[in-house]
Amino acid sequence: MSSVRVRMAPSPTGWIHIGTARTFLFDYFMARQNPEGKLILRIEDTDQKRSVPGGIESLIESLSLLGITPDEGEGFGGEYGPYTQTDRKEIYAKYAQKLLGEGNAYYCFCSKERLEKLRTEQESMKQKTHYDGHCKKLSKEEVKTRIDNGEPYVIRMKVPENENIEFTDLVFGKISFSTNEVDEQVIIKSSGIPTYHFAVVVDDVLMKITHILRGVEWLSSTPKHVLLYKYLGETPPIFVHVPLILNPDGKGKLSKRKGNVAVLDFFRAGYIREGLVNFLSLIGWNPAPELAHKDEIYDIDFLTKNFDAKRIRRASGRFQIEKLDSINAVWIGRLTKEELYARVMQWVDLVMTNNVVDSLRGETDELKAIRGKVSKLKSYFEQNKVKATELLGVTQQRIKKLTEIYDWLSVLWDDSGFDNDSVNTALPDVEKRTEIIYNLREALEKLTTWSQEEWEPAIRALADKFSLKHGDLFMVLRVIVTGKKISPPLREFMEIAGREFVSKRFDKFSKI
Repeated sequence: MSSVRVRMAPSPTGWIHIGTARTFLFDYFMARQNPEGKLILRIEDTDQKRSVPGGIESLIESLSLLGITPDEGEGFGGEYGPYTQTDRKEIYAKYAQKLLGEGNAYYCFCSKERLEKLRTEQESMKQKTHYDGHCKKLSKEEVKTRIDNGEPYVIRMKVPENENIEFTDLVFGKISFSTNEVDEQVIIKSSGIPTYHFAVVVDDVLMKITHILRGVEWLSSTPKHVLLYKYLGETPPIFVHVPLILNPDGKGKLSKRKGNVAVLDFFRAGYIREGLVNFLSLIGWNPAPELAHKDEIYDIDFLTKNFDAKRIRRASGRFQIEKLDSINAVWIGRLTKEELYARVMQWVDLVMTNNVVDSLRGETDELKAIRGKVSKLKSYFEQNKVKATELLGVTQQRIKKLTEIYDWLSVLWDDSGFDNDSVNTALPDVEKRTEIIYNLREALEKLTTWSQEEWEPAIRALADKFSLKHGDLFMVLRVIVTGKKISPPLREFMEIAGREFVSKRFDKFSKI
């Protein structure tokens, strides 16, 4: 592959949609496949209403969470800057004048009222809404007079009639549009700020972008971009339009109305980088059959080496939470217990620290709830690092995401109750129950160690003494120690938690 230059071009809204993150990962894979490949971060802020203070820093943080570090761009330097569009207004003005001078653009003085009336009339006749070219025939003298008089204007691109615009997309193949279907787009607004459609083409030309990966929703806008490349005397980059990610039910584009969709939300929900990157890469893409793994577990090196944009599917893919959980569980299970402890503490900081997205939407009920739990977990893990690390080691094969650690281990720092129904089922004889539990505690306290060789025979012998099923007595012990009938491996949990903790649990149980 020849040298590749790809760009990530988010708006500084303070957060990155998880669907956009998938496209950025594809950018990353493509850039890193080539020794001279470059990944550029460009901030597209021509729509000032969407820009928020701290938005750029928040975007960079989300990229970092995904393991994406740009080679150049806003905050990273480079020879093609500035990399924020509002800092490039003079550049766009220069190229707009080039188009005007060559007859490929024109001044438009139409008022907002006239344009709204035109739109209404076209809609009433069930026509596709478009500008009617009203100002295209104004003479140079009239244009100059109106500008000199201070009349507000925009600049529109000129579109030839009855021609075909053709381009090839790596996903959708050869595509052809009639110029009669292309609107004469505004390229410079009355404020002097360029529209997205003009700025993106100028930037891609000047930054020498070779491949454009973006959502399929931009496919219908590509003809006007191709036309602008022609006007600028440039060959368009290679287009790669990526299909949508659908809601889990398959109905509609993955939307924040159906749940949290910011990259930060997924990391706060307990997904780790390896799991999320692995999962996202498989929505609408898969490696060649001869390279594919049956379990679909792929690390970043594999994905980078074997990504092929031509294997992106045209059909939109559903966001399957169950699959994400399954993949994430595998990656959690592959960490050492020390690595897992470090990841947990990083996750804790991410949950507890306010981000730009929090200032935009406030502290949601969901975030408030998870912060309440995490604050207690944080305190225990900081004060008991060695013990917490060992507990993670015996728990991690049961964890699909980091948030579940609270459910498995919270008995250690929360005043948890007991699954009394399970105890009552296992020990229905109320009169014998107290005696059995007293003997169970005594048997444990007599053991010099809680090794498998001592611990298990002692409990089985006690079950035989009271004519109980072995499994029932083990379950009773599990409920007393952990509060639940499903827990981490009980003996290991007890050994790590310590005799003092187990004794306190028996004390508490005896009082109910």
